[in-house]
Amino acid sequence: MNRRALLGSLGALLFSAGAAIGVSRLAARPSAPAVRRRVVSLTPAITETVLALGAGPQLVGVSDYCELPPGSALPRLGSSLTPQLEQIAALRPSLILSDGSAAAKSRELSALGKTEVLPWLTLAEVTASIRRLGQLLEQAAVGDALAQKLHDALSRPPPPGAPRVLLLLSYDPDRPAELWFIRRNSLHGAALAAAGAQNAVAHDVAGLPRLSVEELVRLDPDQVLIIPSPGATLEARQRILGAFSRLSPLRAVKESRVGVLSGASQSVGPGILRLVDSVGQMLQKMSGPRPAGGFVE
Repeated sequence: MNRRALLGSLGALLFSAGAAIGVSRLAARPSAPAVRRRVVSLTPAITETVLALGAGPQLVGVSDYCELPPGSALPRLGSSLTPQLEQIAALRPSLILSDGSAAAKSRELSALGKTEVLPWLTLAEVTASIRRLGQLLEQAAVGDALAQKLHDALSRPPPPGAPRVLLLLSYDPDRPAELWFIRRNSLHGAALAAAGAQNAVAHDVAGLPRLSVEELVRLDPDQVLIIPSPGATLEARQRILGAFSRLSPLRAVKESRVGVLSGASQSVGPGILRLVDSVGQMLQKMSGPRPAGGFVE
């Protein structure tokens, strides 16, 4: 081999060795740590769903009304209607989650960071929003599975001849004229149907789901179920039953077909499935011997 060829070969070898060393050093260099999302959720149902998706560690703040696992503590930041904007800004969120309530402060929240407004009323809206949450939090497969589970469980129609049930969202014995009912076109309405009952208010309602006592008497449902406020004690639930039983013109009162469920049934997140079980069990009880006045779960 002549001198020029020998020098060329040595140069090529040195270049290859240098490139290999450079590549090995790049491979050995630790990769930059992934930036953890800083998520603020201002709606209890959305927070419940974030936790169900296994994305709880991404939360840095929640609404005043969100329930967290025992031992967990996060800053409380108002709600989607009354957000504490300065406190939210101080947390430097990378994602703010809110429901699609008409009065939600989505415009103000968007000025603080990426804001996702999720429709959360009907079954179709909720399942679509759960899938979207899964995508946002990199839990798409879990989100799809959870959405499908809710869809399958809450899409069952009531059987023919099912009782006409009025499902009330709480009842205040001190303010008996305020009757807030569950709309047919809502997640709770789907749960009522899946449990085997017809909604006594048999049409979709766009405005406030409220009845007067006179409207209730004209409606005269076969059965009445009441969801008390979360945390209501047994004594409080018995008081609700006693107060409602004073509405003696109602067929449901005359036949002791009034029931007070547990407060846990207020969930409009994945926990809505508990309501299906509670209503189903109460319907079974009402089909048999009934105590005077009605039932308390």
